[in-house]
Amino acid sequence: MSGLQQSTGLQQQARQVQRLQLSQQAVQQLQFLQLPLAALATELRQRAERNPFLEYQPPKLEIAAGSPYDAVTADLRESTDRNYLTSGFEGYGDTQDWVDRQAEAEHRERFFIHQTEPETLYRHLEKQVLEGYPPGARRDLILFVCDALDADGYLRYSPYQLLCDWWEAHRGQPEISEEQDVVAAIAEVQALDPPGVGARSLAECLELQVRADATYAPERALRLKLCHHLALLCPDAGENRERIFERLAKRLRCSPEQVAAALAYLRTLNPFPGRSFTAERPPDPPEVLAVRHTSGFWEARCNEQLLPTFRLDMDALADAKARTISPDDRLAIATFEAQARLWTEAYQDRNETLRRVAQLIFNHQQTFLESGGDPATLKPLLQKTIAEALGYDESTISRAIKDKIVRIVPARKLLPLKEFFSRALPQTSGTTGEVFSDQQAKQALKALVDAEDSAHPLSDQTLTEALQRQGFSLKRRTVAKYRELLGIPSTRERRRNM
Repeated sequence: MSGLQQSTGLQQQARQVQRLQLSQQAVQQLQFLQLPLAALATELRQRAERNPFLEYQPPKLEIAAGSPYDAVTADLRESTDRNYLTSGFEGYGDTQDWVDRQAEAEHRERFFIHQTEPETLYRHLEKQVLEGYPPGARRDLILFVCDALDADGYLRYSPYQLLCDWWEAHRGQPEISEEQDVVAAIAEVQALDPPGVGARSLAECLELQVRADATYAPERALRLKLCHHLALLCPDAGENRERIFERLAKRLRCSPEQVAAALAYLRTLNPFPGRSFTAERPPDPPEVLAVRHTSGFWEARCNEQLLPTFRLDMDALADAKARTISPDDRLAIATFEAQARLWTEAYQDRNETLRRVAQLIFNHQQTFLESGGDPATLKPLLQKTIAEALGYDESTISRAIKDKIVRIVPARKLLPLKEFFSRALPQTSGTTGEVFSDQQAKQALKALVDAEDSAHPLSDQTLTEALQRQGFSLKRRTVAKYRELLGIPSTRERRRNM
């Protein structure tokens, strides 16, 4: 074919390409890093089951069947002392005119009104403590006792145990050194709302509620005695309820009708003052502790009591090597050993990486920690800033903060680690170079709406201008978006709902 030139063949070009290849240990570390505590414990246990040279132990705070904790709480779960709530004594003495049904209904409502509050028991107690006590070691100890309450609102630790835990968490504090300090703090907690909280037993819980009832009643002394004699309500073999009331009346030196009246009153009380708050408790345990030293420095610690033990079993490895003869067995042992060392080192690196990330975050957010997590004090901080300072990739920081909960000690407040980050907003003046975070802007917006005249609510444009005067460089559409994120209705809806 004249005039046509046909060429065939392959052309080679040299190109330089950079690829990031992670080591096996780094890959394992990243896998562990993104897992929350529950998923991490499951993953480590499964790996230990597949490798004979790995030792796995559950976290120290994991409650197993037959533990001392079960023995301590068995009286509430199995004791017949609380059977008066569902016992068959309702009909006894009903013909007597000793119960004001309307007063009883109001009494029950007063004790159960807190069930509708969308907050945890600790949050409810914390508000009262922060409002009623000045800053200091005494207030911190009261909050420490509040945090030690179980889901029912009971205190399951002795003053000595609490004192030991206090010293371990604070590394000693001169103001708190005696058990009597803890006893006094327990008494302060028991004086808080809801009545009965902080009790060590069912009898004490009911007694606290009887004493908290300001309504005068001549039967008050009998009610207090009955709190500590509920076990006598348990019938003996073949004993009817009339006989039980007679026996109890003889012990308390009163009439059977008076016993029935006191028992009817106790049935209106709440034997589990903390249960109404249980559903709102944070689902994830705090893996990171923010501990404040006396010098004011905030230290990041991994919560060792919630971390499982995952390490190389040296005894099993040595025993296997001593009994091994064939080359195939030696190869299998070497493979399992290398795998076990890889996984255990990755687990240790994972915990250290989390601690380093949290420590640098705390260094940037000292004021936020001092305030106990007030969003108005949150400084601008990006994940990119932490990644550059530590020499990590930004994706590593994202994995580290995912589903991680921080407990602020001694305030004992729980916060997601991701809440420590906030985008920066430049000031409009530009004179000082200071920047605000978007969280600060949202809090300032909320404060303006809370202070507005309900008859003349502020428009988005007015709110924008007010925020700009405070130094926030925001557009009207941004203010509208923040308002919607905060759940604040529009101007028209706020005026309509007035």
